[in-house]
Amino acid sequence: MDTKLKALKVSDLKEILSKASIPPGNAKKQDLINKIIANPSAVDVFHTLHPGAKPKNSKPAPPPSTDDDLLAPPEEIDWTVEESITVESASPPEKSEQPLPSPAAAPTPMQSEEDKRKARAARFGTTYVEPISRQPKKAGENSDLLKARAERFGVVAPVTKARGKRTAPVENVDPEEQERRRKRAERFGLPLSGKA
Repeated sequence: MDTKLKALKVSDLKEILSKASIPPGNAKKQDLINKIIANPSAVDVFHTLHPGAKPKNSKPAPPPSTDDDLLAPPEEIDWTVEESITVESASPPEKSEQPLPSPAAAPTPMQSEEDKRKARAARFGTTYVEPISRQPKKAGENSDLLKARAERFGVVAPVTKARGKRTAPVENVDPEEQERRRKRAERFGLPLSGKA
C-alpha cells in the first residue's frame, strides 16, 4: 500500500486526508503518506477513492516467526503423494474438419489503370473524368513549321556537340584588342590561341 500511496500526487494525498477529516498541514509527501497509514479512517477513504488498490486478502499478514532455525535441515517431502497437476500430452491437437481459408487462395485479379482510377473516384466520392488522349503530332508538319520559322527569324539549327569539354563562345574582337591579347600572352608566357 505504501508504494501505491507513493504513486499518488501530493494533492491526491491531501485530498484523502481532508476527506478523512485529518488536517494535512504543510507536510512533505512522505509525511502525508505516514499520516494516511497511521489513521484507519484515511486508509478507508483511500480504498474508496482508489478501489483497485485494496489488498487481495483482508487478513493481516502473520508476523514472521522468530523460532525458525536457518541452519536446521529442511522438512521431509513425501514424494509418494500425487499432486493434482495435469500434464498436457505432447501429441498434436486434433485437426478440424473445416479447412482454414488461406489468404493466398483468393488472389486479387489484376486491374487496369483505368479500373483503379474508377475505384478510387468511387471511394472518395468524386466523379471519374476520363483522361484526354493526346494525339501525336505528325512529323511532316513539324519539319515544315520549323523550316518556315527558321526562314522567318534566321534561327540557326543547334549544332550537336560531342560529349566532353565545353568550348568557349566565339567572340568578334577588333584587331586592336587582338594585338593587346597577343602582347599579353607573350609577356606572361601564355600559349597563343588560334584567334590572334
